[in-house]
Amino acid sequence: MSKPVFSVYEQATLSVGQQQNGFFFTEKHLRQLAQLRNRLPAGMYRLEYQSVRWGNYVGLVELPEVIIEILPKIDRSSDIVQTRVHWTQLLQQFDFLPQLGNLNPQLLMQPGELNDTLQRAFISEVSRITQRGLSRQYQSQQSQQYYLRGKLLLTEQIRTNLVQKHRFYVQSQNHVKDHLLNQHIKQALRIVAQSGLYPTKTNDLLRYFRSVTDISLDTPEPHISLNRVTQHYQLALRLANLICGGYLGGTFAGQDFGFSLLFDMSRVFELLVYYHLKKLSNKHHFKLHYQPQRTFWRSKNLRPDFLVDFGDNQRVVIDTKWKVLAYPEPNDEDLRQVFAYTQVFEASRGILLYPQASNLSPSQTSFNLISTNSATGEIQFLSILENIESQLLNILLI
Repeated sequence: MSKPVFSVYEQATLSVGQQQNGFFFTEKHLRQLAQLRNRLPAGMYRLEYQSVRWGNYVGLVELPEVIIEILPKIDRSSDIVQTRVHWTQLLQQFDFLPQLGNLNPQLLMQPGELNDTLQRAFISEVSRITQRGLSRQYQSQQSQQYYLRGKLLLTEQIRTNLVQKHRFYVQSQNHVKDHLLNQHIKQALRIVAQSGLYPTKTNDLLRYFRSVTDISLDTPEPHISLNRVTQHYQLALRLANLICGGYLGGTFAGQDFGFSLLFDMSRVFELLVYYHLKKLSNKHHFKLHYQPQRTFWRSKNLRPDFLVDFGDNQRVVIDTKWKVLAYPEPNDEDLRQVFAYTQVFEASRGILLYPQASNLSPSQTSFNLISTNSATGEIQFLSILENIESQLLNILLI
């Protein structure tokens, strides 16, 4: 990489003066992060005195002079290099990242390599599309013509051509490359070109898009549906969405701009658990409700992450919490929350599911309250680097 990389864990602190590989984190970098605060997800980091404290988002944030790589707290027992490899492989395994080919683990050990790999894969996919030919779509267009081609619009014809009877105001269908799909691909190509990693390749590819309208680099990701004719755009479009979604605009002076590739670990953890619980529900014939909702007071609703129904009034509510506990004891808010879930959903077990990042053991205690549903509150731990299905089977006592 042309830029130095600071590698930190989520929820850790990066302080001014901190050094990695001979490079210092400075007040200038801190000011640049302050500039980006409104362009990045809320709660991604908190600025403190001469430092920044990271939240639950992991990935990459690119500044003009440095890349900050935030890694998840999934593998603290090994070194940061192995954490990076495991994390990238996990993202691809569960389709949070598209399959980028056979990624070389040796390459993934290089900090910040994921951004480079993403851009290379995108360029490769766009090259494949241009070799096949950009897709065209029919677009309706109203215009003045010197010959009758398409549908004659009588009202406009009378209004505009009453005197010029040699002209026709028509509505016609044109088969053009300038449509939303190609516009979005071109938008991502322009962002890759600004990064400066592959200027020759991106400029060559942009020539194929000369007749395609430029849309703003700050335009939100459009909703694009693929069909049989445009199915070969699928991977390129997924990569384009990641690239455009991470573009932070011309935030800094000159030609420098910010870029990010971020994942909310709370959401990743929840979806990993859902993926495996869904598989288990099919194998073991229980009902799984994802984020069920019930009203408990006026318009106030309760919604746990999962409700597992085994029948015969045997229900388990599970709420995932991406927090590293220092000891096997939840905070009061989490405990009250899972207790409310057991009462409203009439569950016999309420499970708070945390990531396994240390050697803590699970615990289970009955809620000691009179005139309520008899239920237990449990703390369980799940390692996302080991066999998740087997761990969930043990937790559910199947």
